[in-house]
Amino acid sequence: MNNDDTRKLAGVIELLLDSSSRINQAKEERYWYPLSMATYGVDEILEGIDSMCSFRTTMWEKTLQFERRFAGYQGSADAIMVNSGSSADLLMCFLLTDPRQQQLKKGDEILVPVVTWPTQLWSALMAGLKVRFVDVDPQTLNIDLDDLEARITPATRAIFLVHLMGNPCKMDRILELAKKHDLVIIEDCCEALGAEWNGVKVGNFGLSASFSFFFSHHLTTMEGGMITCRDAETADRFRILRAHGWLRNVDASAYDLDGYDLDPRYAFVNWGFNVRPTEIQAAFGLHQLQKLPRFNERRDQLAAKFFAYVDKSPYLSRPAVDPQARPSWFALPLVRKADAPFSTQQLRSYLEQQGVETRPIVTGNVAKQPAAVLFEGLRQDTYPGADTIHSQGFYVGLSPMQDDASIDRLLECFEDFLKQY
Repeated sequence: MNNDDTRKLAGVIELLLDSSSRINQAKEERYWYPLSMATYGVDEILEGIDSMCSFRTTMWEKTLQFERRFAGYQGSADAIMVNSGSSADLLMCFLLTDPRQQQLKKGDEILVPVVTWPTQLWSALMAGLKVRFVDVDPQTLNIDLDDLEARITPATRAIFLVHLMGNPCKMDRILELAKKHDLVIIEDCCEALGAEWNGVKVGNFGLSASFSFFFSHHLTTMEGGMITCRDAETADRFRILRAHGWLRNVDASAYDLDGYDLDPRYAFVNWGFNVRPTEIQAAFGLHQLQKLPRFNERRDQLAAKFFAYVDKSPYLSRPAVDPQARPSWFALPLVRKADAPFSTQQLRSYLEQQGVETRPIVTGNVAKQPAAVLFEGLRQDTYPGADTIHSQGFYVGLSPMQDDASIDRLLECFEDFLKQY
């Protein structure tokens, strides 16, 4: 498209966005404070249209450009874009049991926090690993470090961390345990883009890390995700797993194809999936990544105001933050104190009636989910920390597009409910 066409199209898009915004407001009157709001606009849409007009909609140059810029932001050696954060988790687990270069054997044990998104659980099980749950600390929402240490056995080979709601895990002690017991660490950072532990962004402490770009996350490509890792060789192994076990898009010099009667453009050296992103997703990501610092700064401002109110409440608590941690809040999580004169459901129902959208803290205790009974051993233990989060925890949204008046009105809703008690 030439510059004149671009300017004309940008004007049309602005009109359409304004019209769509009014229509959506009318449709969504139930929630004046929703879980999430659109953070993309004309720039992202124009970039996506450019890809379509160029007839380059599958993974192409913009994907590679976004991967390189994301790796630079994250401070990692490389980044591999996929179609979702869930696919990122899946590839990380399959890399551990990769038949070409196994780090773990089928049946090896991997420790997973019991409050998490089910992707972590299913990815490990599908890769042939034995999942053992670890309780979580209801004060931080993250993996309980004492329970983690207690559950390490000779069969334990890996830890699959999650920095829940954007609050970094206490990495010093986790790294000590991993070194002591020779454990591989992989990190789920899908809710924690930009969070830091002791000045280092989460996602740089293990073999690899996953990120999600779903609509409600820190940056959005609609659906989409990323894996970061420490070296080019590991990145190439991920790219092979990402696309059918294919040598395409990787340095093929490490693979000996002599003796094989085949077209080298169609060489398959491993098993794999097809979890490639589209070029349009990457087009969105290029502009969203530029906006990310501003988005996260705004999230910090809104979270600080909300948590300052919660800190004064006798009945509510928010996640504790370690002095070495710098969270990047995905949402505004709360835990009702046990002695509160109301139930969690009473508070959530009131907020919903007032137009404030709420959710449980991810799955709550995933061992209580119906799917857990399908897999041996997943419901065999008790997890008191997870049970507290399951019964007493929930969250409300945190969008960088919310204005100060909205957060003030949200606090008024909480105050109107709590003053009854």
